[in-house]
Amino acid sequence: MIKQSVDARFVADRSGYYLGAAGADDPAAGGLELGAFKYLGPAVESRIGLKGLAGTGAREWYAGLDLGLRTQSPSRLAPFAGIGTFVGGNGNHVAATDDHLDNDDDGSVDERGEVRSDPHFMASVYPELGVHWWLNSSIRLTTSAQYHLTTDGRDSDFWFIGFSISFLNAPEKSEPLEK
Repeated sequence: MIKQSVDARFVADRSGYYLGAAGADDPAAGGLELGAFKYLGPAVESRIGLKGLAGTGAREWYAGLDLGLRTQSPSRLAPFAGIGTFVGGNGNHVAATDDHLDNDDDGSVDERGEVRSDPHFMASVYPELGVHWWLNSSIRLTTSAQYHLTTDGRDSDFWFIGFSISFLNAPEKSEPLEK
């Protein structure tokens, strides 16, 4: 009984999905993520997710892809360390009333309220530390801290502290053996 209460080797070679939220204070930012994960054995997890960030310093928002790899103890309370990357972009609009261009193709140059698209892409790599807590054999709570090193320079790097809930898919049923 005691061994079963701490053993989480049941995750080996299984997959699932997660929903998470995170935040940072310098620059102030928040984010949401929806993704999938796959265990490559009882102690290594890979994941992929769609992430949206808001309030990330000079840019107001990003949407993109987050990829990660974690190694953890195969236990119900499982500390982990990992590495990941985020690649995203945005399509912010900026005022264009004095750029001498017809940005909205309506035949008028530099009209009042005219804006132009100012897309921007950002990527980051991050080390990650955290802990998983398996509530039962299919639901997991996670808290983690990531330090994002961004392509926008060291002044744009940030800590991201997050929480997520994950749902492990049921084990695949093996086909019956032929007699």
